[in-house]
Amino acid sequence: MIRRVNLAIRLPKKPLTFQFPTRRTFHCPPASKMPPKDKYSDPKLRDEVKEEIHNSDKGGAPGQWSARKAQMMASEYKKRGGGYNTEKSEQDQSQKHLSEWTEEEWQTKEGSGHAKQADGTEKRYLPKKAWEQMSEGEKEETDQKKQAGSKEGKQFVGNTEKAKESRENANQEEKEKYEEKKAREKEQQKKGGEGEEEDAAEQEGDEEYQEDEEGSEEGSEEGSEAEGESEGEEASAGQKRTRGQQNGSKKSQKDNAGKGQSKGSPKKQQNGNKSDKNDTVGSKHQKNEDPAPKGSADRLPKKGQQVHWKAMPGFVDGEVTDILTGEQEVDGKNVKASEKDPRIVLKSNSSGKICVHKPEACYYD
Repeated sequence: MIRRVNLAIRLPKKPLTFQFPTRRTFHCPPASKMPPKDKYSDPKLRDEVKEEIHNSDKGGAPGQWSARKAQMMASEYKKRGGGYNTEKSEQDQSQKHLSEWTEEEWQTKEGSGHAKQADGTEKRYLPKKAWEQMSEGEKEETDQKKQAGSKEGKQFVGNTEKAKESRENANQEEKEKYEEKKAREKEQQKKGGEGEEEDAAEQEGDEEYQEDEEGSEEGSEEGSEAEGESEGEEASAGQKRTRGQQNGSKKSQKDNAGKGQSKGSPKKQQNGNKSDKNDTVGSKHQKNEDPAPKGSADRLPKKGQQVHWKAMPGFVDGEVTDILTGEQEVDGKNVKASEKDPRIVLKSNSSGKICVHKPEACYYD
């Protein structure tokens, strides 16, 4: 006996779209952006660094974000061994914005790279090109407005109308230069040439930092007050705000080019304002040689021992105040640690500042 079976064919709820006469066209949704944490090779480390920088008084007031803090976070994350899962070609607008900002030459109206004054107030800090578009009277007007607001404790003090216009013009010029630079790098890569070294801040972007009219300026303090360890250090007038000059990582020092300090190949010397990345370290341009053997979780220092670590000016020395093997509060900040992943609490000999590093970031006998 043969039984009949009714086969129910389930059709899609939405009709298929066909492109006649022979080919079907499928409509695919646009590719979604990579979730923020997926672009970091070590999201936990990145969150840890983010919390430290956010709560610190370097590059801006504690609990407030600035472009300067975004740079510092990117540099510190990479210095502690963090990486990225995205390519520079995949940068979003916020990442490109931070990269453009970093290339600008920021200074006071007198041409100094140091905005903070001895009494704690700040002078107006703008791109060099913005100052060049203003008369002496216009410069003085926006600078006085900034200093008056700073004395009242304001972090953000709006520019005068002329200063706003000058800054917008300077930003547009810098943006065009940045795009030209990226186009040249892309062309070099196609030809198999050497492009510029991958930059942590370009990968990081500024997802926490949303630029206010004064956002870039207010978070860009230079010198000992902002950097903690760099006592007596000031950026030279018209100095580009490159990350290599602001951190103690092994990234190349761009301002050494053309001064006979780079011993790389002729091609490298012609290609950029960057020296051999192994020549110097930090803003003090110290010789890039480990002052002592590098530490590890299996070889921890003792309390009271003198050790070295890398900071923005270069190698810094200080004393071990504690070894953490569990979660603990240090200097008002919550620090996570374990037996397998300990942290070293350090006190700088020069500034007295307290900082926390992994053993691998420290050098001691």
